[in-house]
Amino acid sequence: MKKIITPLFSVLIVGSAYAAPKDATFVKGKDLYDGAGSCIACHMADGKGQPGSVPPLAGSDWLDNPDRTIAIVLRGMAGPVKVNGDRYYSAMPPHLLFDDEKIADIVTYVNHAWGNKGAAVTASQVAKARKGLPQAVYTPESLLKSFPFDKKRGRKNGTFTPDFDDTLMVVTEPVVYRTFMPGASPAAFAVALPGNHYYCWDAGECRLRYAWTKGGFIRGNQVHWSSNGKPVAKFNGLPYYRARSSKLKPEDYDHLAETARQIPFYDTTETVDFPIKIDGVDASPKYKGYRLVQGYPEFIYKVGDYEIRELIRTSKNNLGITRKFFVSPKVPITFKLTPDGSASYSSSAGTISQDGTLKLTAEQAVEFDLTLTEKNPATPATTQTEGSKK
Repeated sequence: MKKIITPLFSVLIVGSAYAAPKDATFVKGKDLYDGAGSCIACHMADGKGQPGSVPPLAGSDWLDNPDRTIAIVLRGMAGPVKVNGDRYYSAMPPHLLFDDEKIADIVTYVNHAWGNKGAAVTASQVAKARKGLPQAVYTPESLLKSFPFDKKRGRKNGTFTPDFDDTLMVVTEPVVYRTFMPGASPAAFAVALPGNHYYCWDAGECRLRYAWTKGGFIRGNQVHWSSNGKPVAKFNGLPYYRARSSKLKPEDYDHLAETARQIPFYDTTETVDFPIKIDGVDASPKYKGYRLVQGYPEFIYKVGDYEIRELIRTSKNNLGITRKFFVSPKVPITFKLTPDGSASYSSSAGTISQDGTLKLTAEQAVEFDLTLTEKNPATPATTQTEGSKK
């Protein structure tokens, strides 16, 4: 099973004498790298990524050209890519929220962390690239045409032609795509679950954005990866669950599968309507990353000093999804679900009121399940998949 992940962004300067960055620059870069929802979320604190999911920054062959690195960070990259000889189906959103100095600090930190031997990158280098680079999201092909590898590194790095059917019709094991999704911030995941249930989880806002089953999973082929400036994944289903959002209107969900919108409706709010409320805590959620549990992504985020882990699987009856939550340390919570005529809700603890409110004691909130069931399910799928070969 191929897992789509976030490609790397770090750099070594070929032919330049090694020079350690200034301590202050290194510290600033580390703080930015470690920031909630930043590089650490996928590439991890040690830069090793996650085996089978996220490529490493530490010791990566892709650390050989600062111009290429800056281009990836500023414009993003989407498409099948080889890193250190291994294949990944990847999508990295452009870093639109960081200014030139912050991007330079991050790249400089990655250049020098974990034993990497790169030189410092300056804000002026980033500013020059920001002004001169094309606006489209890069594919590996278009990126390497402008910033090629030398012959030796090129043997193990670059791109490749996918060798499997990208449209999964039947899913028997989880498929995790780190990609651009309509109706979500650029930091989104698309996940296919056994039993043919699919969902979008938005790391930018630390919430399940929507779930669907009819119509199939997203298209992850080269059409989706095309460098057309509108790299939003396409799917044909209509969600049976839609999270409450402060920016998306109810009618917007009728257009989630559109990929050719002139202005994507990414919801990049500050999560003023975040569904999990903790008494005495006035803080937005901070995404800390995810790990794979038997192939299923478990998303980790914090609200104030409280860590929340969320693991999503197909429900036991295969009619929906079950979200397992762990909250630490113990604290009572109020969970605001979004009432929807297409889905019904149940909880392993407490009672869900008619308006979608679930109140849990500290003991109940330590570990609990929320199950979302589609009211009008499709015919249950068989259990064989052609598109998930390793």
